[in-house]
Amino acid sequence: MNSLYMPKDSLIHSLDPRTKMIFVAFVVASSFILNDPALQLVLLVALFPLVVIAKLVKPYLISIQFLLLFAVLIMTVHGIYNPIGVTPVFEIFGGLTFKYESMVYASVMSFRILVIGTGAVLFVMTTHPSDMASALVKWKVPHSFAFILLSTFQIIPIIAREAKIVMEAQQARCLDVKGNIIQRVKNLVPMFAPLFIITFMKVHQLSYVLECRAFSRKGTKTSLRETKIGSLDYSFLIGMLGVLVFEIYLKLFMMGSLHLTTDALLTYSLFGTWVVCGLMLVKFLFKQVQGKFGGAN
Repeated sequence: MNSLYMPKDSLIHSLDPRTKMIFVAFVVASSFILNDPALQLVLLVALFPLVVIAKLVKPYLISIQFLLLFAVLIMTVHGIYNPIGVTPVFEIFGGLTFKYESMVYASVMSFRILVIGTGAVLFVMTTHPSDMASALVKWKVPHSFAFILLSTFQIIPIIAREAKIVMEAQQARCLDVKGNIIQRVKNLVPMFAPLFIITFMKVHQLSYVLECRAFSRKGTKTSLRETKIGSLDYSFLIGMLGVLVFEIYLKLFMMGSLHLTTDALLTYSLFGTWVVCGLMLVKFLFKQVQGKFGGAN
């Protein structure tokens, strides 16, 4: 499958793509409506059962790693250096102090990134690109725009796969991809030219296929995969509407916060992200050492 879609037999996969598009919009809106880190954390935790239902726990954890590192960076840097901070929470080495107001701001931004990332991962991995294009067409979106979106989701894994093939071919020709970061970047430069050429060839082939299938011909076009909104979709939408009404109430009358955030919650959230990133670093170093000694044998 030349896309990020991962076929599974789950309730989330069976939802109509339009329902999942509305779900992504709901997640994004919720992340901006809520200004309380505690509520943001509740929203993030509430999304995880959907990941479990979709049977995508491992792919999700792999996909979210970069966002988690980014969130840790935001929480650490803003927690110390953001000028809005006034109230000290705790001090670390070198006299660096985490302040309450700065940590609240950093936590909101970090959880917002993770919430939006979780919603996006759920949508992309549970929605077939063809279903997505078909749903957009039913929303009266131009067929050409729907195809552009479809091609975007398909070309990314194709480029990643071709990059891996080119890298393996270069390694077979004695290209050394090990060493420090600077040396690795220098060694990877030779793969860019063939990768660009292969990508342009793929696009050129796609244009020929579109011409052979009369893509530019006007008129109604049929789809191999038909989508339909059912009772499960309506139940899902009603649930989202109820949560959204509650969030809007909080925004209008309580500034989007229940004031549940405490020093302990902020501190535990920060330490928790540090621990997770530390485990990720240990795992990475273990693989590097294992690969080094394995290659030596």
